[in-house]
Amino acid sequence: MAAITAIASGAAALGSAIYGAIASAKYNNKARQLIQQQRDDNKRWYDTKMNEDYTQRTDAQNVINRQRELLNERYKQARATNVVAGGTDESVAMQKAAANDAMAQTMSDIAANASAYKEGVENAYRQQDQALNQQQAQTYANQGAATAQAAGQAVNAGVNMVGIGLQNNAQKEIDKIEKKNA
Repeated sequence: MAAITAIASGAAALGSAIYGAIASAKYNNKARQLIQQQRDDNKRWYDTKMNEDYTQRTDAQNVINRQRELLNERYKQARATNVVAGGTDESVAMQKAAANDAMAQTMSDIAANASAYKEGVENAYRQQDQALNQQQAQTYANQGAATAQAAGQAVNAGVNMVGIGLQNNAQKEIDKIEKKNA
């Protein structure tokens, strides 16, 4: 009777180990799918940010428009001063050239900011990608550990069942010997 209970217990342990391994594989696959989804989302974000026209961003457009308004106002003042004070067309042309230089400098500054922005996007993408790689490596490690644990439980269950069989055979032999000696 004890042998049957032990064999049933060993079979249950073996079944439990197999079920645990299957469940672990299922959850690890789900984890890998989520990581891949995050990786795809990260790539889409990166592609969008890297390919956008930085000069079309609201902050850049505000700087451009504000600079343009300021320079137009200066140009109007220079023309008005020229009309009232009797200045030359050269002074107005110089003001216009200075305005063009200022606008070129503004655009150059925006381009420099765009480069820094894209560098930041690149760094953020790489950091997120590295974190996702670490998560994926951890899921592989978890699955390996779960597989090893399940295999160990299966071996233990098998050893226990073999041990019970040997123990039963030994008990039968002892019983035979005792019967002969009695």
